[in-house]
Amino acid sequence: MKRVAIIVDKNLEIGAAANVTALLMGQLVMNNSSLYSDQPVVDQNNVQHAGIKYSTVILKGGKNQIANFSKSLSNDESSVKCVVFSETGQTLNNEFDVYKEKITTSTLEETKPVGVIVTGEDEEIRTLTKKFSVLK
Repeated sequence: MKRVAIIVDKNLEIGAAANVTALLMGQLVMNNSSLYSDQPVVDQNNVQHAGIKYSTVILKGGKNQIANFSKSLSNDESSVKCVVFSETGQTLNNEFDVYKEKITTSTLEETKPVGVIVTGEDEEIRTLTKKFSVLK
């Protein structure tokens, strides 16, 4: 069984945290389309529902925790997949080329990550994320 965990900066306002989680989930799905059903899930009123296959939890942590956690996963040989979003991205609306240039010429710390999404086997994700608390 798989699990998805999204960790956002604990100091983000709720709207910004929601935005970061949406962006991260969107990218993760682009990287791994099997997270969602390839067939619509429709109720008896003909309303489509989200077809996510795996448990997803939203957690919070500090910026340094998020950066260190992300770096440790990029150096890790495990099967856990990770994607970050940063303050750099938050400051650039509809400027993808500028965003891409800034990200590819900066270190992770310089981009100031505000969120990370990870996916992998349920127990491994639970173990890796136990130091973070649930976003409330």
